[in-house]
Amino acid sequence: MTDITSTRDMPPSGRHPSDLLEPIHHYSDRAARTWLYSSVFWLMFVTLVGLTIATELIAPNIFAGIPYLVFSRIRPIHVNGVIFAWLSMMYFGGAFYVLPRLLGLREMWGESLAVWMAWAWNLTMAAGFAGLSMGYTQGREYTELIWPVDVAVVVVLLINIYIILMTVLARRIRPLYVTVWWSVASPIWLAADYFIVNVMWRPGTLLGNGIPGARLSGALEDPLADGMLNWWGNHNLFGLWLTPMMVGLMYYFVPKITRTPLYSHTLSLVSFWGIAFFYTGVGHHHLLQAPIPGWLKTFATVNSIMLLVPVFAFVGNIWLTMRGNWDKFFVNIPLRFMLTGFLFYFLVNVQGSFMAVPAFNKMIHFTNFIVAHAHLALLGAFTFFGMGLIEYMVPQMARRPVYSRKISEWTYWLLLTGFFGFFWVLTIASFLQGESWARGEPEVNVLAMIRPQYIGRAIFGALIVFSTFTLAWNVVATVFSDTSAGTRRAFRRAVALEPGE
Repeated sequence: MTDITSTRDMPPSGRHPSDLLEPIHHYSDRAARTWLYSSVFWLMFVTLVGLTIATELIAPNIFAGIPYLVFSRIRPIHVNGVIFAWLSMMYFGGAFYVLPRLLGLREMWGESLAVWMAWAWNLTMAAGFAGLSMGYTQGREYTELIWPVDVAVVVVLLINIYIILMTVLARRIRPLYVTVWWSVASPIWLAADYFIVNVMWRPGTLLGNGIPGARLSGALEDPLADGMLNWWGNHNLFGLWLTPMMVGLMYYFVPKITRTPLYSHTLSLVSFWGIAFFYTGVGHHHLLQAPIPGWLKTFATVNSIMLLVPVFAFVGNIWLTMRGNWDKFFVNIPLRFMLTGFLFYFLVNVQGSFMAVPAFNKMIHFTNFIVAHAHLALLGAFTFFGMGLIEYMVPQMARRPVYSRKISEWTYWLLLTGFFGFFWVLTIASFLQGESWARGEPEVNVLAMIRPQYIGRAIFGALIVFSTFTLAWNVVATVFSDTSAGTRRAFRRAVALEPGE
């Protein structure tokens, strides 16, 4: 591949690779808008479900008599909703936005088909969540959606992959910027992972264990073997989908917003191939206390530590790209969201490596440390980045300034305050749990001990929910705000436009 990302090969002006051709004066962005606006709706929905879960943990009988809202049914809705409804739709929206700009095209190949796939994904998610609320589930963590829904997910993924590949083949800019690499590889990795774990293994009955006596859909018959398969697949959702897409899009948006070339093409390749090689062996560090083969535990521990190589390559690349630009962190709100997610991404990976150390793992296994760690990734890293992406893309696609910078500021600080409080009360609860279990304290006493932390979790969770609604309000107001010539001129003065816009 031609190195178009290094400082050496950039035009003297430091233009972004999306500027290498003559400007395209109007991008379609229909697919990007449909996927992205849908993701904003799901973001509000999944955080509301999360707040409901937090409320049930301090008041278990609050929804007594309403079977659709019991913990065991809505917790999978929250988990799958965060990964597949909110984050996945946001990522596809981001990919469908950047690919035409990096490839010299006005729109994605099959733009209308991509729009239809967004609606198909929305319907698939709605059907899956409705099924979970009625008790139809596989009963496997992160993979609870029933088999027909799993098949529909894979079909949409395959069509999206086809659209992306055809777009790359139709490109007018021949060299492939690193973001294109990630945007091609990550959906393929996701489809393969999802098919192996959710679809191909013994589909059994169509409705999973929602019917009495039915065999778990998609599960292996041996529970330990299925647990090993399950956690291999679960962690790959993070490492081969959520992480690569964030990394790839970060490589686009940070240079674009700062108008600074990406520091190193070589480091971007180290992060790409490092994640591809090391992440598939990480998931079993969640099973270090289980009777799995010793070599597999060692393999998981080594890969968890080696994963720091691509992590540091990515972190160093972005950090060095930001040299001389850190003042923009305080004045550019989309960039602030993205870089906050970037910092949390670094922390979650360092934390994950420590979790692979057997002695530490023994202390925090089954505690709220795992919950805090998962939220450091899904909420701290990926959601912060996603909300920054939305804050940047919506004004660009609507061709007008964000409706209210003040609301954007409120959104950021509400989310940051809510997340910090949420993370630390759960971390404190985890150490209380681990220490109490080590001295043989009965679980009923431990739950009473950490009740204050659970109350704090609900309070800080409410701030997080509020931040998603302020974001949605700003998005809607921006899309439907004044379109006068004066407003458009103000937009040109206020933000760095895409080429030709």
